Amino acid sequence: MELGFFSLLAYAGCAALAALVLYGFHPVKRWRYRHLPGPPFRWLVGHLPEVFKEGQDDAQERWAEQYGSPFLMWMGALPVVVVSVPDQARKVLARPARHVIYSLHTGEEGKLDSYSIVFTRSLELWKAARGAWQPFFSADSLAALAPTMKASAARLAAHLQPAAAAGKPVDIWRELGLMTMDVVGTTAFGVDFNTLEHAAQQKEAEGAAEGSAERHVRTPADRLIWAVRTIFELFALGNPMFALFFLFPEGEQAWKQLANALPTAGFRTELKARGELRAIGTELIQQQLAAQGGGGETTAGDGKEGSNGGGTKGGGSVVHPAPHGRPAAIEPGSFLSLVLPSLGRQAGSETLGPLWAVGQATTFIMAGYETTANAIAYAVYLLAGNPDKEAKLLAEIDGWGRHKALPSAADLPSALPYTAAVVQEALRMYPPAAVAVREVPCGISLGDKAIPGDAALQVCINAMQRSPRLWRDPKAFIPERFMPGTPEAAEVTPGAYLPFGDGPRKCIGWRFALQEAALSLAALYQQYTFRLTPGQVPLKTKMVLTMGPVDGVHVTVHRRE
Repeated sequence: MELGFFSLLAYAGCAALAALVLYGFHPVKRWRYRHLPGPPFRWLVGHLPEVFKEGQDDAQERWAEQYGSPFLMWMGALPVVVVSVPDQARKVLARPARHVIYSLHTGEEGKLDSYSIVFTRSLELWKAARGAWQPFFSADSLAALAPTMKASAARLAAHLQPAAAAGKPVDIWRELGLMTMDVVGTTAFGVDFNTLEHAAQQKEAEGAAEGSAERHVRTPADRLIWAVRTIFELFALGNPMFALFFLFPEGEQAWKQLANALPTAGFRTELKARGELRAIGTELIQQQLAAQGGGGETTAGDGKEGSNGGGTKGGGSVVHPAPHGRPAAIEPGSFLSLVLPSLGRQAGSETLGPLWAVGQATTFIMAGYETTANAIAYAVYLLAGNPDKEAKLLAEIDGWGRHKALPSAADLPSALPYTAAVVQEALRMYPPAAVAVREVPCGISLGDKAIPGDAALQVCINAMQRSPRLWRDPKAFIPERFMPGTPEAAEVTPGAYLPFGDGPRKCIGWRFALQEAALSLAALYQQYTFRLTPGQVPLKTKMVLTMGPVDGVHVTVHRRE
């Protein structure tokens, strides 16, 4: 009897092992995609080792040059069709309904992802969010926001004076993040996050209380910056459950539940950061409702770890009304005044409630902080390494006037075209979103290749914008590519430049980001130049939610004579 039981157990084990071996070869899936070129298939893991070692964007860039477009790669058991030429990219990005960003979040955090204009897969929720956001980014709105952007850039310039005087290196990427957060608070919400002021005060306190407990006290502004940076640095991609998800995607829901039941230290930290950010979003909405006479009963959170309900931890508010002396946006809290009227409306089967509004507020904070700070930091890095291009930028700024107020939004393109071109070329070399993901429900033809239905498609913007097939000397920093009428501009392949994506789901705030970046860059170079500290060439980047520097961009600040 025992022998029979153990025999059955052995047979079952052998059968399970055989099933795993067969599963790891994915014969049915591989047959469906057999006509697509790509790197050699590896049992079970596919191309995950290369992705984790090199980074997805760099690995795809290398394969795109080797195999053309489209090519097939395997994220574990997930076949992914990668596109890297303009006509195919536009065709894929023209489909808004099957947008995909993978996440391990569940419960209210998963709900927040589903409400975000960036994350949502729902066409109805995306339309609701885009309809609320769109007026904020109109030409008239951007013109009204320009004075606030210039004022924040001036505060950053003043903030850098001690570093210039002392010759002390700074991480300009982090300093720019303080400025962009300042812009987000005042322009979108009519409040002052005080990020630049708090950073200066913290440095003074650390100098006065070296080694004491005081230096560890964190203000609300500190927590805001910490939360956003933490989310961008960690997200969930470093979670080992993501590897299980890609290896066995049929168990997606089980891996999500397990990741949240047994979170890693990094995932716990990310959830805590998301709770901080959600609390700030809730507070902003409460303030807006109170200002409108609607009370402050909006809540989004259950009080558990990682969710702070309707307030920030540690005492004190991160939200301060913007001083009357500062340039205002269209109206204080103008972004939320566009979002809140949607509460109670239907978006498909969903009723838009307070958590949806919090999702819009937190998404705006995240997007407004990271994308523009990255773009300006990359521009500073590239200018510091290309003195001839820096000289052209300085000549343009001096031609406008070093001590003259910066141009209005309407005059900016004609007044500082080379400055704008510097930003655009920086975004070509370091696009904020290196990859855009879509799903194809009914199949699609790309070139002479038929892609089956339910395929995962990735547009590798990074590969397209750095391809020697599409750009002359793509690794060189040549802002003249974006100066109309120049020989370099005439060589640009139409459709090969998509730093903010394309189609209906193109980044809705792209004009906001370009305007803020150009004005900020001009304001800084009116007063300073920057030199890289040793060991930063080539710049190391990583792709999580956006493409950011691994270790920042460290420079010395030099006041112009």
